[in-house]
Amino acid sequence: MKKTALIYALWSKNLGVLRQYLQTRSRVVIMPGYLVNDEVRNLIAASGSELQLLPTDGSARNPEAANALLAQLQNGPAALALPDDAVSRQLVAGVSQAIASDLSVAHAMLDLLAQLAQTHEIELTVLNEDVIRDGKMLALWSRAQGIPVLQVAHGTGINRDYAAHKVSSDHIAVPSQRSAEHYQDLGVPAERIHLVGNPYWEVLPAMLSKRAPNREKLAQLTHLPVDAHWIVWGSTWNAYLSALDNRSFDEQAEQACATMAELKRRGLHDVYMIFKDRLVDVINGAQLDQMRARFMAHAARHDIVDQMRYVADDARLWTVCGDMVVSYNSNMAIEAVLSEQPSINLASDFSEVLGSGFGAEDGVLDLELREVPDVLERLCRDPAFHRALVERASKRKSFLHHVTEKSAADRTAELMGKLALPTTAGRDPYVWQQYLDVESAEVAAAYHTVGRPDLVQMFTNQPQVALDVGCAAGSTAALIKQRFPHSQVWGIELNRAAGEIAAQKIDRVLIGKFEDFNLEQEGIRKGTLDAVLLADVLEHIYNPWDVMVQLRPYMSPTGQLVLSIPNVRNLLLLDDLSKGNWTYASQGLLDITHIRFFTQKEVLKFCQETGYRVLSVKNALDLRLQSFWQQHEATTPMQINTERMTLKNVTRDELLEYCTVQFYVLLEKDPQYT
Repeated sequence: MKKTALIYALWSKNLGVLRQYLQTRSRVVIMPGYLVNDEVRNLIAASGSELQLLPTDGSARNPEAANALLAQLQNGPAALALPDDAVSRQLVAGVSQAIASDLSVAHAMLDLLAQLAQTHEIELTVLNEDVIRDGKMLALWSRAQGIPVLQVAHGTGINRDYAAHKVSSDHIAVPSQRSAEHYQDLGVPAERIHLVGNPYWEVLPAMLSKRAPNREKLAQLTHLPVDAHWIVWGSTWNAYLSALDNRSFDEQAEQACATMAELKRRGLHDVYMIFKDRLVDVINGAQLDQMRARFMAHAARHDIVDQMRYVADDARLWTVCGDMVVSYNSNMAIEAVLSEQPSINLASDFSEVLGSGFGAEDGVLDLELREVPDVLERLCRDPAFHRALVERASKRKSFLHHVTEKSAADRTAELMGKLALPTTAGRDPYVWQQYLDVESAEVAAAYHTVGRPDLVQMFTNQPQVALDVGCAAGSTAALIKQRFPHSQVWGIELNRAAGEIAAQKIDRVLIGKFEDFNLEQEGIRKGTLDAVLLADVLEHIYNPWDVMVQLRPYMSPTGQLVLSIPNVRNLLLLDDLSKGNWTYASQGLLDITHIRFFTQKEVLKFCQETGYRVLSVKNALDLRLQSFWQQHEATTPMQINTERMTLKNVTRDELLEYCTVQFYVLLEKDPQYT
């Protein structure tokens, strides 16, 4: 019987949409691997749904088709029936580069989608854009299969469409009337445009209510005078989808620094500029440091280093806490209006060709670069002018962001439900019919292709020999190998299909139950294990106490053990229990293969009784309870009231446990244990 599946390609800022959609329905969620993080995994698992990853990098490439085309292009412009001149040769080089980097990846994704379509009923495809490679492929493939495609517009639509692009989605969910008009101007029929609001912007009023304490925190973190004028300068780009998009980081950095230097020359010494980079997903700290140094080199040339700050974190927070915002045909300008800050849209060659993205009454000032210092100076020196711009802009809030009693995430999830195809396979098999045969269950080709860096980072030693018990397809074990290149990494995995995948990534994998192996006979000497990982494993074992005791003699004197264990004291689980429910699922807190259950107190007792000393404990927040935690963490002790249950005198530590989905525990051997 086929499973019901959803193709989901929304960015992390829209995670609330997925949370709302899965609240009342379990699905296989098919996602590009780079969109998946621990928050996504936890959310999908907690809903009882499954995650299926699509390959989007070199790990799953099939290069034959790409190589054949590249061989043809070796003939140069003639291969494309072009004249042999410099422009044509440059075009051929660009096409060749695109084929080499994208075509084989596209083949891998399309091959897996074709396989999934044989075993799943795909009800809907949801994405944030249908312009870049993966979004366009998912949209075109889905429409060819008769699967509805919903694009949740990630922004308002600032200019006329600047790429050679026809909207490939069947329906578009837009954040505002302003955005609806944009898509109608592009020729999208009104009946395909749905006004839902923007989940990413709905937190702005709450953030605005906490502006003063948040500004204090930012001031401390970045060494900014809290009572100075803060100019937030937002960089932007358009993914290089058009020859018109020639804006560069250095060009925008130089414009920001030159403006700040001019303000300093005019005697505005209590003004500071925060340059908010568009570098949203920083790969690592080193990359962030490189970009900061590159920006500060521009600041140094203008002798304004002390008055400049470079940041790459949440633009909304800086927009709310700043005093004015400058941006380049960006949705950041709208965020400024919604955050009650003066908003300046900086004209560029790009916008001169395509026209400004804002009307005269939109509350956003359209300025050329030469005009910006005059307006910024007046905003700093003239409070009445500052106030007048904010009041004028506030009249356009409802035009720029659609708000109703229901949240945008709710409205989008409801729209998804209306657009989704009805399933014809009838009732899905019961969870006990599908998931109890752990040893022989099939593992999808891309299963567990993203590891658990949060767990790997917990190790504080330098392991030479590591063991991942329950290593699945080996992705987390491979991260251990990546972090500690000189280590030898072993795995133990019950599922044969997953273990065979893991064996391709790490040094050795034992297929079977941990209890069935004599590690010494397999080649692991006692006293040599420097790192052991038990990630969501112990709750599946009949006697996890014995597993811990059996591992202890194999730990080296400096060996460390990391556990990840689900929290049975989770507030939602307790609330469900108060209603008489203890419903097993394919994944999550009540995974049907769980046979042991722990609270935080019981986890610590478990570790102590088996001969270990706890070095640290981390609480992984349940995303469904994250806002509840943030709202109440500073107001404990408190009383929690649910539909059928009241918890009295709840301390902060208890509240944290109630909002936790998993405990991460770092251990070492207790030398006093006998």
